[in-house]
Amino acid sequence: MRSLEVRAGDTDGQSASEQLLRPLGRATLPQEIVAAIAELIMRRVWRPGDRIPPEKELAARFNVGRSTIREAIKSLVIVGVIDSRPGDGSFIRESQSALLSGAFQWGMLLTERNLSDLVDMRVLIEGECAARAATFGSPDMAPRLVRMVERMQGERYRPQEFMQLDNEFHAEIATAARNALYLSVSNTIQSLVSVWYIGTFRLEPTKAATIAEHSAIASAIQAGDALGAREAMRRHVVLAAQRLQKVLNEENVDQAAPARRGKARRGRVGRGGPADTCA
Repeated sequence: MRSLEVRAGDTDGQSASEQLLRPLGRATLPQEIVAAIAELIMRRVWRPGDRIPPEKELAARFNVGRSTIREAIKSLVIVGVIDSRPGDGSFIRESQSALLSGAFQWGMLLTERNLSDLVDMRVLIEGECAARAATFGSPDMAPRLVRMVERMQGERYRPQEFMQLDNEFHAEIATAARNALYLSVSNTIQSLVSVWYIGTFRLEPTKAATIAEHSAIASAIQAGDALGAREAMRRHVVLAAQRLQKVLNEENVDQAAPARRGKARRGRVGRGGPADTCA
């Protein structure tokens, strides 16, 4: 086990860590912390079994509040990248799947172009899982889905708990499809979605919409309606993608704003600002 606190004179991975564990230039979302940590893992600067720096140190390095670090770490715990051990610290977990590692990295780079790819894959895989769950699901499976939706209603203001129930809902459906590969791919899809979940959760309509969409899926499965379940899942995937697209658009606007302000300042100087008086 390696501890990743940076010590004086320690050069093993220090430069890469210092490049990525740096103060962020603006009030940040937890996804940016997740992205920086993901980069360290993908570059194997942080390796399976390593203990990551403590919350206080990460907060100082990123120049953010400890609550932001805590939220990012919780997201990484949920998707299975970090193992949190009370009283002992947080550790990089052993990779269970090369597909999961690639999917996690891909999720960090989610853009408008590959968002469309993700939607296509989800419609095909999760739509089929929903149809098969309606056809082959056990008698007690649909009631479990309904109870999950009811529990989601009670966790509307707790994003981590809400996300966990969301993941369990989709995993239950994939399990009911009775195909191990469907389950594996569905779990990978949920890992991708989880990376950006916190961003969409802050949108006010997200919770009510997600609950309503999940309820429609559960009702169709409970009725044994394979076509209805497939369509309810397709609708959920498309609407969820639209919510994520809104987050991506906001991120693009935020990133473009400093460049626009810099260009405007340069324009004002060129029209007779202080630089012109030196001519």
